[in-house]
Amino acid sequence: MAVEALKAIREGEEEGRKLIEEAKGSATEILKGADDAVKQLKEKAHAAEKDLEAQISDKYAQEGKKEEEAIMRDATAEVEKQKATAESKFSSTVNLMLERILGLR
Repeated sequence: MAVEALKAIREGEEEGRKLIEEAKGSATEILKGADDAVKQLKEKAHAAEKDLEAQISDKYAQEGKKEEEAIMRDATAEVEKQKATAESKFSSTVNLMLERILGLR
């Protein structure tokens, strides 16, 4: 009876060791799976970050282009206005100078 009890204890201990080894193996697999999942999530997050970065960059580049066009339109209009004013004053200045030189007045 004592021999059988010792055998049962040994079998129980052996079964316990096997269960512990299986649990260790399962834990290792779970941790490896978790590490792989974390790596995949990081890769997806990095790709999403790059995509968002491109979207933001494109948005502000388009806004900058629109602003540039508006500034150039306004500047061109101002240049034309200044040019017309200068041409107008140039003509009258030339006429005045001719009048003085020729003594018409």
